[in-house]
Amino acid sequence: MTRIAHRLAGGGLPLLLALAGGAAAPPALASGPFAATASDRGIEARLELLPNGEALRPGEPVRIRVSFTTAENPGSAAAPLRGARPAAWAERGGGRALECRERVRGLIEKRLGREPEVDFNAWHLAYLGSNGAVQVIDPLGGNARTRLLAALNLGARPGGWAVDAARGTIHVSVPEKGEVVEIDAMRWVERRRIAVGGRPARLVHEAGAARLWIGQDGEEGAGPEIVLLDLNSGEVAARLPAGPGPHRLAATGPGQAVAASAAGAVLLDAEEARPLPGLGGGFDDVAHSTLAGATLLLDAAGGRVIAIRADGRPDSAWEVAASAAGLFLDPAGRLLFVPEAGEHRVTVIDLARGAVAHRVPVEGAPLRIGFSATQAYVQSEAGASVALIALGSLGESGTPAVTTIAAGEGGLVPGEALGPMVASAPGDSGMLIAAPAEGVVHVYMEGMAAPAGLLRVPRGRPLAIAPLDRGLRETAPGQFETDGIFPAAGRYVLPVLLQGNSFLHCFEAEVGGEEVLPLSRRLRLELAGNGAGPAARTLQAGAPASLRLRIQGPEEEGAWREAGDLSARVVQFVGHWQAQLPMRPLGDGLYEVAGVAPPRAGPVTLYVESPSLGLEPGTLPTILLRAVAP
Repeated sequence: MTRIAHRLAGGGLPLLLALAGGAAAPPALASGPFAATASDRGIEARLELLPNGEALRPGEPVRIRVSFTTAENPGSAAAPLRGARPAAWAERGGGRALECRERVRGLIEKRLGREPEVDFNAWHLAYLGSNGAVQVIDPLGGNARTRLLAALNLGARPGGWAVDAARGTIHVSVPEKGEVVEIDAMRWVERRRIAVGGRPARLVHEAGAARLWIGQDGEEGAGPEIVLLDLNSGEVAARLPAGPGPHRLAATGPGQAVAASAAGAVLLDAEEARPLPGLGGGFDDVAHSTLAGATLLLDAAGGRVIAIRADGRPDSAWEVAASAAGLFLDPAGRLLFVPEAGEHRVTVIDLARGAVAHRVPVEGAPLRIGFSATQAYVQSEAGASVALIALGSLGESGTPAVTTIAAGEGGLVPGEALGPMVASAPGDSGMLIAAPAEGVVHVYMEGMAAPAGLLRVPRGRPLAIAPLDRGLRETAPGQFETDGIFPAAGRYVLPVLLQGNSFLHCFEAEVGGEEVLPLSRRLRLELAGNGAGPAARTLQAGAPASLRLRIQGPEEEGAWREAGDLSARVVQFVGHWQAQLPMRPLGDGLYEVAGVAPPRAGPVTLYVESPSLGLEPGTLPTILLRAVAP
């Protein structure tokens, strides 16, 4: 699997070499809301952990806020730091045993598979599988152990998909069971199943409200009604007659929606359903543009798109081909794209002018369209390419700029997709393009001739994809926020750095709870004696040396004092050299390791392992050494 670009711009060794020192200050501990500040090189950072309740508790969502200020001139007032690019993590363990710089170096390099317990720079990719499961992968994980984060079995084939990223929730309908499954997109667990009856299919969240509109799929056993679900209570708020399905839905305003089906169009609110007569035949799709203040209805058989006002009165109509496959609005809501499979073209309607702006020829039979900030991505029924139409070229007098990229070996199945098949990855990670026939999601960096890599989905063909951002996002000048969950109780170290500014500090906070941490998480490791000095950390390349290490742990448990199976794994990443050496106990947590002989000059990393103490490589802080030429 080709790795996707990490959100840490310029990550890896160049970034590591730029890290300033930054040993953790004495910990500021609290079981309630936490706040602490630190200053480095003229920059002050304030870290806040804001729980939903009164205390920081494991397993509960927490808002993480980091604010950066700086004084541009000596004696001037502090101002928000502009252009900041922060990164942050959290992992259990004390700060004295591992310097902040060493801790961050290990997290960025992910040495020996080391992963932080909480990564505030990550994003996850959830996809709806044809096998009846919602699966979640970590696009930054480089191996099978970390790539699949969750697999949630729906129990039957899905019928609809809706993502509410702001509330951290995904809803999936399961027609065969008459249920809507609610998934917690923070913990990646099934939260509840809500029986709604019939054969629920297409789903639409109401923006800014905890309500979900649910249509029926029109097959045997389906009902002729639209369900409005109150997500706070999990109860059905209304059942509104809309005729036989399949229903297509668009939320049009607070408590309002429009349903479209072969029977016609219906205006919906929580109290009533009002059919719209006089519009002609049935409809195949519906979309709503807030910018244009219009709801758009696709009548493919009649070869037209109709715009209606909020009161249901028709406003405009445009001609399209009978092979029109759906309605797709650009991110601004001004341009309406209509893929016409039989004509091998895309019709673009400018809603601001009320006119067809362009009819754009494309390869293949276009079925679906997704968007970045600058491009429309056209996916077709067959072929191994995706057409890109530059949004900036679609002005009134412009000439559409179309390019084609190779993306897979097969196209889409008509009517199979249940949600977005193209999406922007958070940060600078590019565009994600689902290729169901291959069971992959392609990663494309705009401006390139072909995708830069791909993500293989574990099982089933993707029917919808949703990247969910877990990283810090700027919410005000110099202020960044995200949500996270601390997996267990204990003292956490939270390294915070600014890329390019050499700010680095390790905060410490206590997360309460009744859980007792395993012994391996309550141990510390350091070089014995004058281990902090540069001379004690310097080895002669090719010459065997002995080191003394000290382990410290809880007084009430003595297994760490003279463990007989401790070993040191000594690694030199340059040249891929490593050696595993026994550690001889000397009493009271003091150990000696002999024969440390790195073959060449350069950095050396020492890890400690012990099956009896539950220590794996990376469990305890590493010891950084340096070999020099004789």
